[in-house]
Amino acid sequence: MYKIPRVLTANELLDKAFGRAQKIKKRDRKAERISKISSVKNTLDSTLQKYVSGFPSFDTLHRFYYELFDILLGIDTLKKSLGALDWGRKQINRIANQGIKDVKRKKDDNIILKQTYGRISSVLYQIDNHLLYLENARKKIRKMPFIDMDKPTVIMAGYPNVGKSSLMRLLTNAEPTIASYPFTTKEVIVGDMALEDNNGERQIQVLEIPGLLDRPHEKRNVIEQQGFIALRYLSGLIVFIIDASLHCGYDLEKQLNLLNEIQSEFKGDIIAVENKTDIRGGATDFLKISCLTGRGIKKLKKEIMIRLS
Repeated sequence: MYKIPRVLTANELLDKAFGRAQKIKKRDRKAERISKISSVKNTLDSTLQKYVSGFPSFDTLHRFYYELFDILLGIDTLKKSLGALDWGRKQINRIANQGIKDVKRKKDDNIILKQTYGRISSVLYQIDNHLLYLENARKKIRKMPFIDMDKPTVIMAGYPNVGKSSLMRLLTNAEPTIASYPFTTKEVIVGDMALEDNNGERQIQVLEIPGLLDRPHEKRNVIEQQGFIALRYLSGLIVFIIDASLHCGYDLEKQLNLLNEIQSEFKGDIIAVENKTDIRGGATDFLKISCLTGRGIKKLKKEIMIRLS
């Protein structure tokens, strides 16, 4: 989603900077020392600057991504680590500039070179924990879904194991993991669905959010929270899936309570469907579907097309 370069550790950065400087050879010893310090300074300055600028600006982030970053990474921690890198970059520039001045006016420039290298190394080791944190953050950001905020969107919601992933596979090009244990889907999954209407083919964006439970918001885990921020900040049609066969392991009453909560809290259009009707159907008045037999899938697609037209 964002092109953030791999964040190196302090040791890796020092190997990179000192390795480049080591290759510099000049006849004049002072000129060589100055060039080495300048090379280390420029390498670290540009690399740390790329790290800081590579992360998105929090002021311009869509509210969904802002909340997602905060849940998974901690916005304050992220800002603190980026600030630490910028501090380190400025400190290294100051140390290097002072080292260059000292080399120019003193005789024992080899000792000055070693002292300058030592001070620069010390600064990098001071921010090493922030480098490690940002590399971990980069890996998490890479896995975040890309969501087109301008595209017609369908959000599939419901309890764990009600068949969201199976329906996602039937409707879109996405390949979500399907398993019988709770919270198989641990993040928002995005797929595209083609719908035909009188104006031709339309591309619809379909989001599968992690399973939600009927419980107070403060007791919801990180996986559930991702689902709720998608419902809160991504406007679109909600397809709420009920498993009235109870093979999901959750009471029908609890599933209906969750549906009522979503209907009252989020004002978007909602299609409620009863899945797994190949096992048992008729427990609700909702649209009947079966991801196993394909029952009702065409009717659901048509209803989605009507609601989004």
